[in-house]
Amino acid sequence: MSDMPNNESNIYSHTQSYEHLITERHAMLKPRAHHPYQLGASLYMPATRQDIWQVIKRDKLSTINSIIICLEDAVSHSHVELALERLQALLHTWAEHVDSINDPSKQAGLHSEQQTGQKNQQPTRPLVFVRPRNPAMLEHLAGFSHIDLIDGFVLPKVDMYSLSNWRMACQNLSTDQLLMPTLETAALFDPHHNQELAIGFKEAFNQPVFALRIGGNDLFAALRLRRPKNSIIYASPIGTLVYQLLGCFVPHGFYLSAPVFEYLDQPTLFMQELTRDVSLGLVGKTVIHPSQIALVQQAYCVPKSMLDEAQAILHSEAKAVFKYNNTMLEPATHRAWAAEIVNRAEVFGTIDDGNSEYSSRM
Repeated sequence: MSDMPNNESNIYSHTQSYEHLITERHAMLKPRAHHPYQLGASLYMPATRQDIWQVIKRDKLSTINSIIICLEDAVSHSHVELALERLQALLHTWAEHVDSINDPSKQAGLHSEQQTGQKNQQPTRPLVFVRPRNPAMLEHLAGFSHIDLIDGFVLPKVDMYSLSNWRMACQNLSTDQLLMPTLETAALFDPHHNQELAIGFKEAFNQPVFALRIGGNDLFAALRLRRPKNSIIYASPIGTLVYQLLGCFVPHGFYLSAPVFEYLDQPTLFMQELTRDVSLGLVGKTVIHPSQIALVQQAYCVPKSMLDEAQAILHSEAKAVFKYNNTMLEPATHRAWAAEIVNRAEVFGTIDDGNSEYSSRM
């Protein structure tokens, strides 16, 4: 007999598949129009700023992948009303120019002319999200004119204690809008809580959960810490938590985004952390300065040999096991990885690493 308590044993009674957790309603949700890799470099912009429209139509920050119009931490309490007014004014301006500002292109066209031999083609606009302060504000935003123009909402500080309030607040939103709950409260340090939350996310919303954002600074604050300046986040307690969150939420089908890196004078360290972010399958990273945009996009660019491996794995005539570049490839176990590499390359393009030997002849 197992020494594991009954309540813990029940949680882990289905170790082979999470398929039993997917409800009929959840399975009927329409597939994503965009892939979470399109988040790329994400910039939070206080809703009080008056240049957000210039960013959306790419007069400013022309290469940014996604922006998050913030009504929460980036806006002081005394400026909330002003921020809401400016958001509504922004939506009116957008509606007047909607014919010229279409949906974001699936092809981000971030690879260089040298790599592709073609001119760069930026998406028509970045993905645009709004972050409300709380569920009550989200309910208020649902009534804004032209709110359906944005791609979705970032929900701050979501855990099992606040999930029902967020669920109710989303009832009047379009089912086409994307949700990005943020994992940033002390409750996230409890693995059993996280198992419940992963299941809860599948049941709570009529809208797709586009990605789960990891709120690194709030998680540090829960431990009375601040991000260290001379090491990457994965050398800290929050790095350990990131691994746990990946192990909990990714098998349920969710994507996670990487925590922000707030030191502008540490570009080498930033790239080291980005390399780890990418290797873990995290989709995009929040940037705090335009100088970080290109570094994020560079980190997510796919080496040509890696894309070749992915295409070989996905080839319709691929053998069950075969050798490529002195590596054993096994489509049965590598297919999910290969699909993600192809998705990443569609957004960020490829870079020639001089190590390509793929042939379509299997």
